[in-house]
Amino acid sequence: MSGGFFDYQDHRLDYMAELLRFEIAKCRKNPEWMGHQSDYSDAFIAEMSKTYNQLRELRIRLHRLDWVLSGDDGEDTYFQELPVELGEFEVDDPDKDDEWLAQRNNDP
Repeated sequence: MSGGFFDYQDHRLDYMAELLRFEIAKCRKNPEWMGHQSDYSDAFIAEMSKTYNQLRELRIRLHRLDWVLSGDDGEDTYFQELPVELGEFEVDDPDKDDEWLAQRNNDP
């Protein structure tokens, strides 16, 4: 499937979500990560987490819409696949902060 109706900008949402998720993990696990001091409140960190989840959901919705609007899929496929993909995306989970930090720390 090619898509392209949104000029593939939906992929930027993935990038933003990944950056935000890494920041959330840093704040929760180690507020002084790599010399960075976090003074964010628990309420603000919870808001970042909520936004991360919304970004992931929005990216899935936009990507599915892109395929319909580009003529690659029809409405039937949209309504069939959207709930499947929404059920598969990984929401923010504090228990996985160590994995996020390790993954990001190992990136070149």
